[in-house]
Amino acid sequence: MFKHNCKISPLFLNLALAPLFPLSSFATAQDVTTTALPPIQINASRPGNQSSVAGISGASLNETPVSVSITTADSVRNYGFTSLSGLMRLEPAAGDSYNTLGYVESLNLRGFLLDNRFNYRRDGLPISNHMPIAFENKERYETLKGTSGLLAGVSAPGGLLNAVLKRPTSQALNDAGLTLSERGSSQAYADLSRRNEDFGYRINLGLADRKPFADNAPGSRQFVSALVDWRFKGHVFEAEFEYQNSRQISVPGLGLLDTNDDGLAETLPSLPSARLNLNSQKWALPFESKSLIGSVKWESPQFVVGAQTINLGLRANWQGIKTNDRIAFPDGCSAGTNYVYPGLCGNYDVDIYDFRSDNERRNMRNIEAWLRSSFATGSVTHNLRAVLLQTQYRERFEDLQTYNFVGTINALNPTQLPADPTPSSLNTNSDRRSTELSISDAMALSKTVSLWLGLRHTRLTASSARTNGTRNTNYDQSFTTPWASLSFKPSSGMFFYVSAGQGVESEVAPNRTNLFENAGSVLPALKSQQIEIGAKLSLAQWGQINVAAYRTKKPFADDVILAGDLKPTRVSGARQALHTGFEMQWQQNLTPTIDLLTSYSLLIARQTVALDPALIGKRVTNVEPWSLTAALGWQPSSNFRWQNTVSVNAGKPVTADNSVKLPSALQWDTWVSYKTTTQAAAITFRAGIDNVLDRRYWRDAPTQSWGGLYLFAAQPRTFRIAVSGSF
Repeated sequence: MFKHNCKISPLFLNLALAPLFPLSSFATAQDVTTTALPPIQINASRPGNQSSVAGISGASLNETPVSVSITTADSVRNYGFTSLSGLMRLEPAAGDSYNTLGYVESLNLRGFLLDNRFNYRRDGLPISNHMPIAFENKERYETLKGTSGLLAGVSAPGGLLNAVLKRPTSQALNDAGLTLSERGSSQAYADLSRRNEDFGYRINLGLADRKPFADNAPGSRQFVSALVDWRFKGHVFEAEFEYQNSRQISVPGLGLLDTNDDGLAETLPSLPSARLNLNSQKWALPFESKSLIGSVKWESPQFVVGAQTINLGLRANWQGIKTNDRIAFPDGCSAGTNYVYPGLCGNYDVDIYDFRSDNERRNMRNIEAWLRSSFATGSVTHNLRAVLLQTQYRERFEDLQTYNFVGTINALNPTQLPADPTPSSLNTNSDRRSTELSISDAMALSKTVSLWLGLRHTRLTASSARTNGTRNTNYDQSFTTPWASLSFKPSSGMFFYVSAGQGVESEVAPNRTNLFENAGSVLPALKSQQIEIGAKLSLAQWGQINVAAYRTKKPFADDVILAGDLKPTRVSGARQALHTGFEMQWQQNLTPTIDLLTSYSLLIARQTVALDPALIGKRVTNVEPWSLTAALGWQPSSNFRWQNTVSVNAGKPVTADNSVKLPSALQWDTWVSYKTTTQAAAITFRAGIDNVLDRRYWRDAPTQSWGGLYLFAAQPRTFRIAVSGSF
């Protein structure tokens, strides 16, 4: 319940209630039939709707041989999403990977951890994910599942998450809103757009005061963005930026217990209080992130050269992120007979480290030029696309970071320890530069058969060095990755395809000097391979049905102790995993007022090559073998909607030998919305409850790249109310 003494600053009220800035209602691009369907994720859409991240031709998503799901801005608001993990909660192919309050979140898709430097996109261009996600200026989020070698170049094979920016609207737009949740958290937004013939602009503002369910984890956030465009004789010019300042106390994870005192943590602990925060030392400082990103774009009108229709474009973006990463970090246990790592002693004792890494700088720059052309050769029509992309990414750190042992506490009864902020560990700076040329051609061989061919050539240069100038590493590699698909469309509303492709990815040894000989070093890039078979059916009686079966092979780095060394060296390509999966999604109007969306994912992810023969054939950790989501909506009128969503996840392995697994879990979420119109404004009221049954379960059990294994519990029952208005 909401506390009666909840305080909201005047700035929040002024921002939320001033009759200025709103998000206009817009028809969601995800409607499959003429009857309005819920603003939730779907894999395809009616003909004419396209995805910017999967734009390998001018075809609609229903007739494109890739698996893409979309989440609209309306869906974000209705479900109350405020984080990356929340955004992906309705996507069974997605999973958490060290997602917690007050820190950068990461995802896996189809069982593969996404690279925080290359798998996240903003209007199709790469961005670093080492900053909190911002929803205020995003129109939709596109999730591409599968090998992205043709579409993205250097990236992990699970897929891509692309955020599409809001553009100026044709009609004047004034929208504002305020959301309150229990314990006093509040957030407000404002949205303003104007267009005057050829010139348009859009401004978004956001403000948040966070008091989350975990104890001693307050936070705050400020956001502003602006986008302007100018249309001149068919040319489109755009310029935009967004700035975000976020700070919050982090909430670390727990770990397995060593119940027999043999130095190995092999027991899943009981779920602690949802309010527990082991980062509760009085000297603990918040994680702070400041980010500025901007872009410019020019796109030509279509023009005809002979029998070809041609379109040209050029765009560039720049991103700068500065973080102060600080936490009282629980890791391992030295209080027992044998030292435990990773994990806790059997009585819940855990060591605490004073970790501080201030003034971390991450910069990324992209420059892209493209050409699109449509033409015919005999009876075959072509949609040709050529793209040249150059990406530069650099990480710079202070000479030393702090990682000092300060004592041991009991996780169930934490005590205060002295701080030790003395800088003690070297950092590693790194640079990466990739130049990529991709060419693709979508060929309509007949009215029913199409062939899709693509080739991407990538040159990757990478270097790293310790902050004292030692241990320089340099790599210069070139890759050519093909992609091909054959599609068959026997009739309207039926589309079948088979595709195969390769991807390129690059890893970095963890910057833990106490654990690795080559800590922080960049490693040679590796190739992944995938084949996928899918169908997209849009049938009047059965609604929208999308299915896909895939098989992905990916090599990884692993740790090898070389002759004369006491610590392992992270070596590229020392192990391999094979992921075989099946995905299905069905969306249908059951009655004129009731609609249903169900999504199912089955995934067999196993290690096929490993330095330890005992691990070959074992399931990959922190990857669910199956998950199911069902969303049932009731909309008796255009003003009222009640949505219920149930997610069921199978238990997943925690340890590499699969001896410890998380139990299966179920969560029910619900929300209602009501719209009313007055002479002055159109007002929408929303109320929601996440985890209605307050089910307590472990949702995330990531093993980090340095070997640490952590456990994160699901968020407890949470209430929220919101009001927004268009004035």
